[in-house]
Amino acid sequence: MKDKVVIITGATKGMGFGEAKHFLELGSKVALVYRGDEEKALEVARELAMYKDQSLYIKADITKAVDRQKIVDETLKTFGKIDVLVNNAGVAAKSGFLKENEEDFNKIIDVNLTAPIFLAQLVSKQMIDQGDGGSIINFSSIAGHRGMGGISYDAAKAGIIIATETMANALGEYGIRVNSISPGYHKTEMNRYHWENKTDLHKYMEQAIPLKFISEASQIAGTVEFLASDKSAYITGTDILVDGGYTKIWPGRMFADK
Repeated sequence: MKDKVVIITGATKGMGFGEAKHFLELGSKVALVYRGDEEKALEVARELAMYKDQSLYIKADITKAVDRQKIVDETLKTFGKIDVLVNNAGVAAKSGFLKENEEDFNKIIDVNLTAPIFLAQLVSKQMIDQGDGGSIINFSSIAGHRGMGGISYDAAKAGIIIATETMANALGEYGIRVNSISPGYHKTEMNRYHWENKTDLHKYMEQAIPLKFISEASQIAGTVEFLASDKSAYITGTDILVDGGYTKIWPGRMFADK
């Protein structure tokens, strides 16, 4: 991944930060996209100061077309090309099906499904012009595989898996691979309350995950690297579950062989 140019959305917090740091350590040039927390972005820039020549910080709202274009334009202006897009940014639903309103639903769909699709479209057109292929990695969730309670979030994450397959079919002839990652329960900013306060949800997940531990947000970066690199050169249109076995292995099995 040395000298590869990587765009990561939601790159100053949680999984996105872990991914950005990982790629910088590999020698990649990284455009770290963040939405609004400038103080957090400055904190990250200080922490990653040793990689300042490889880093570009872009404040952008991915739900706005003009900002998506800004991401592409500023990356090209600074680094001259785009090799990898990681559609990492996302927001969770705040209420269940019976309480969610249409305004909140549309916001969740916009951030988690619409914006990643159209940012991928912009980036893929640039990759086609470059003529060297590329890799697009979309973030779904285990909520895209089984309903977890937030109707908008679940629908968006299921949609991004299908959208990934559609993109892969459309872009394969140009050497552009498109895959998705479905994380399970990791320690992220989004669920900080649960793991810091050891809520019932957190305790349940500790028992229900077959591998019996909850991953740090940074630990997903290795999977992202694999899909971004030539190590996965013959993989496209695939979704990879990174959930400690929770989704595919029935949790009740932990008692079955006792």
